[in-house]
Amino acid sequence: MTYGSWWTLLLILFILSLVLRYNMLFLFTVLLALASGASLLWYRYCLHGVTYGRKLRDERIFPGEETDLVIEVTNAKPLPLAWLLIRDSFPKGVSLLTGVLGSTQQQETSVLSLTDMLALRWYERVQRIYRIRGDQRGVYSFGPVGLTSGDIFGFGYKNAIFEGTDRLVVYPRVVPVQQLGLPAERPAGELRATRRVIEDPLRMATVREYMPGDSIRYIHWKNTARLNQLQTKVFDPSASRVLVVFVDLQTAPNPYSYVSEYLELIICTAASISVHALDIRLAVGLYVNGGPRDAGHWTVVAPGRSPGQGTQILDALAPLTGFRLLSLHQLLRRSMTSLPYGSTVLAITARATEPVLVSLLTLQDAGHPVVLLTVGEQEQEAPAAFTTFHLGGRDAWHRLETLELA
Repeated sequence: MTYGSWWTLLLILFILSLVLRYNMLFLFTVLLALASGASLLWYRYCLHGVTYGRKLRDERIFPGEETDLVIEVTNAKPLPLAWLLIRDSFPKGVSLLTGVLGSTQQQETSVLSLTDMLALRWYERVQRIYRIRGDQRGVYSFGPVGLTSGDIFGFGYKNAIFEGTDRLVVYPRVVPVQQLGLPAERPAGELRATRRVIEDPLRMATVREYMPGDSIRYIHWKNTARLNQLQTKVFDPSASRVLVVFVDLQTAPNPYSYVSEYLELIICTAASISVHALDIRLAVGLYVNGGPRDAGHWTVVAPGRSPGQGTQILDALAPLTGFRLLSLHQLLRRSMTSLPYGSTVLAITARATEPVLVSLLTLQDAGHPVVLLTVGEQEQEAPAAFTTFHLGGRDAWHRLETLELA
């Protein structure tokens, strides 16, 4: 029954009580009118002064880890709420360990929602704590939330939407590099903190007479013209301890499809090796030929070894999808000029195609030691000019996925 029809009924009862001079009917009608007025007041102001807050105890976790989702609802007015229905959008890929999940229809799709029913007194704040677990790598959004309340008699209700969202980042799985099936000495040996002395072209020490075998790139033309004899630059030695990880998101011949196990194995490997390299005080950078969903750019994390470098790399790997924006060999060629001098290049791919191998050989000829890690059911052929290891396929990822980490 609507409010209009209800008030019409009360008016008819009131007139009858006067015409019939029926005191009990008159008193009953007045009481109903007062209760209906209170109900109307309740309906009109039920969501006034109601605020909703959401907070994650930890905004970044690893797969399988748990954290708390804290919900806080406040009724900041002198009118109590007989009931308040909460439907907070809840992402797939995260498990709710305590509480109730419902399902709502939004734009012809079913959306999970954290559902709760509360009653709040005047100026009361209620807090709910739910335990959640990150099951899969990704970036997950909580919200928006829909609040519904109304009068105590159920004549009407109001809805409000709070658009605020909170993000939970579930990092890629990080495992010891030995669990990737890599030999203890290589490529892990390439990542140890051994100092490899090279010439740094940014630190010129002196100039001497050119000798056969010297690079033509380092001829000092001004002194050559002055002395009328070829002169070459001599550089100070410096230690190169930079690792640049290249990640190929294309795991199938068709760039618009992907093999999820290969993708997760590639990202897990990139995360694990990056963390290991930072632990032994190497500077680490990351280049990926794609980005998060709907992003129009590929991912680049400049090489560094600051305290936040590991977090930055894991944050970049967490939202990646299986769709690339450019091929790996294109990424290698475009990044060639921006790589630190003498840095080690580690490429991880499920498709070691000829253009990729040619690009890696070009990088090695330019002074960058190269390590190639391949993923797939069958080992792929690669030149003996650089170090190559095969990580395995679906079975390798399933083994890592079930690995118990301390």
